[in-house]
Amino acid sequence: MIAVGSICNIWLAKYRVDFRKGHWSLLAEAYKLGLNPLDGDALLFIGGDKRKLKLIYSDPTGLWVSYKVFHRSAMKTLIDFTAEVSKSSMTAAELGMLLEGAAFVVHKRVKPFQNESN
Repeated sequence: MIAVGSICNIWLAKYRVDFRKGHWSLLAEAYKLGLNPLDGDALLFIGGDKRKLKLIYSDPTGLWVSYKVFHRSAMKTLIDFTAEVSKSSMTAAELGMLLEGAAFVVHKRVKPFQNESN
C-alpha cells in the first residue's frame, strides 16, 4: 500500500527511462529533475510501451519503488514523452486514476476556492 500521507508533491517524468533501473538509479533520475524522494517527493515513470509504471517515494523507514504492469486488456496511458528531461506535477487523484488504469487527459486544472466575502 502506498503511504500517500507521507508524500508532499507528486511528479510525472515526461521522458523515457530505462525500466531496468532500480532504487538508486531512479533516485539519481529524481535528483536530475531537482526532486528529492527522501524529502517527500514522489516521481512516477511510465514505460516506453505505456503499459508499465514505476513510482519512487519514501516513507520514514526507507525508499520505495512500486512497479505495475497493466494486462493486455487494460488501457495504455495517454502520456506523450519529450526528448528533453522534464517533469510535470500531478495531484493525488490523478495518480490514483493512473494506478487504476484510467485513461484521462487534464486540459485545465480548477483554481483553489477563495472566499471573497471577507
